[in-house]
Amino acid sequence: MTVLFGHPTGNPNSHHAALAHYEADHLEAFCLPWMPSTMSVHAIESVSLLRPDATRLSRRHFAPLEKAPKVQGRMREVFRLIGRSIGLSNEWLAYDANDWLMRTMQRECNRPSVSVIHCYEDCSLLQFQKAKGLGKATVYDMPIGYYPAWEATQNELAKKYCDWLPPEGLKSSRYVRPQQKRLEMELADLVLVPGSYVEKTIREFHPHKLIAQAAYGVDLEFWTPKVDRKTIRPMCFIYAGQLSLRKGIPVLLEAWKKAALVDAELVLVGNWQLSEAKLRQLPPNVIRVSECSAFELRDHYRAADVFVFPTFFDGFGLVLLEAMACGLPAIATESSAGPDVVNKACGRLLPRGDVETLVDQLRWFNDHRDSLPAMRRAALAQAARCTWQNYRRCVSNAVAPFV
Repeated sequence: MTVLFGHPTGNPNSHHAALAHYEADHLEAFCLPWMPSTMSVHAIESVSLLRPDATRLSRRHFAPLEKAPKVQGRMREVFRLIGRSIGLSNEWLAYDANDWLMRTMQRECNRPSVSVIHCYEDCSLLQFQKAKGLGKATVYDMPIGYYPAWEATQNELAKKYCDWLPPEGLKSSRYVRPQQKRLEMELADLVLVPGSYVEKTIREFHPHKLIAQAAYGVDLEFWTPKVDRKTIRPMCFIYAGQLSLRKGIPVLLEAWKKAALVDAELVLVGNWQLSEAKLRQLPPNVIRVSECSAFELRDHYRAADVFVFPTFFDGFGLVLLEAMACGLPAIATESSAGPDVVNKACGRLLPRGDVETLVDQLRWFNDHRDSLPAMRRAALAQAARCTWQNYRRCVSNAVAPFV
């Protein structure tokens, strides 16, 4: 018996989940819009209209799965690429990919050899419903905390930080499907989560749900520290990811102003999703860098001293591991993988939204620069324990009883 697996784009954790099934000889097919070959990426780079998407597409290529069985929807994905280039909503395009995946997996459920359907939040409903009718098992992959746990917090934050919102309001609310998320969870026989925080958000609503943890890994060959890195002035704190309300950017900037650090700077790397007025009001010692390639992000990590992850609500936060693998101690909230990977030897944990504690931690690191070398070594050691091989083993062990 086999696993029908799907993801609406193809990212590191989905690639390795598919590889886990493939290595176990259980993969019926990997359903995804497009896993381009190197040749395809080069072809797209030659079309000026699509060139900005070439880097995005190159991240979807995953050599270990080149020969794995797949079900793809290339033409629809080309439509989405063109749509993105002419300014169609990224969120609408993302949900279009979700809908394609659900319809495709719903159809492929009929394969007689398939015994397990494994898919992700927002793109599992149709095939899970079909699977239930066929007596097949459903595995629900939750890379982020359960949405009902976020709804109340999101509304509170939108009121508290209303002046931080862009004119169109919370973008994430315009296309979200809360009822679908709830139905998907109810239909799941097993839920896979990347860590204790995500499990906690699910247990709040489904205390008896079967849940298995499979912590994400990090590519230790790519995310590496700079050799002979020395702390130089000014000291550099860095954040990477969406620059949004959910990620705690208003809290970070408020704490940064209150900390009033001498000879220090804060680098924000990512796509700004807040008020443009707030962007224009960034302090002189805050540097904003647009969303960039993995190679550029690695360079930013290597030039920094401490990673800051003030998120209100997350799943794992791969950036946290990537930064630690580059030798950065981390300040992270408990609403992430922080409780699973950050300890006092390599960083600090703090409650989400706690401005004063964040101020204290920023000042502590600034005042204890001589502690950074040992903390860098501890961060590297922690990151080295989080391998993709271990993730694949956890996925295989969790799903095996259903195959």
